[in-house]
Amino acid sequence: MASTTKGPIALFFGRYQQFNYDPHSKVWDEFNRLANFFHWQEGSKKNKARNLFRQALVDEFGANYGESDNKLDVLQRLCQKLEIDPMPQSITACKKAINGVYVNIVDFIDCERTGEPIHKFASLGQLRKYTMKEKKYFPRKQAKRSLLLRSLLKLLVRR
Repeated sequence: MASTTKGPIALFFGRYQQFNYDPHSKVWDEFNRLANFFHWQEGSKKNKARNLFRQALVDEFGANYGESDNKLDVLQRLCQKLEIDPMPQSITACKKAINGVYVNIVDFIDCERTGEPIHKFASLGQLRKYTMKEKKYFPRKQAKRSLLLRSLLKLLVRR
């Protein structure tokens, strides 16, 4: 597992030396604190930082869990973190089990940082409602590059 003090998110915050980064706080809370610290308004500076931060989120997930969705040990590690029991014994069974779990990926990453338990939702509708209310969106465009992340991504907005 990547350390909260050495992973991609920590490296992102390390760019801003004057900012007192807390590696055990929730990621978006820290980003918003950073934006307030530098008095960023909506615009190019904040947008550029937000895009770099979103990429750091994707990279953090990759550092913690890998990116391949075709390795049993990688999938089982993710299943373990998602508290899937019993542990699936094949790649196909892992993918099916992961696909049936509804978690907010930002919160999932925060669990590594804060030590809080993972909150699983009973349905896609509940996950959608929570994500929209809390505005905890994971960067879908960047995340699609990771096959493993795709298995956790859920379509939250009906098209």
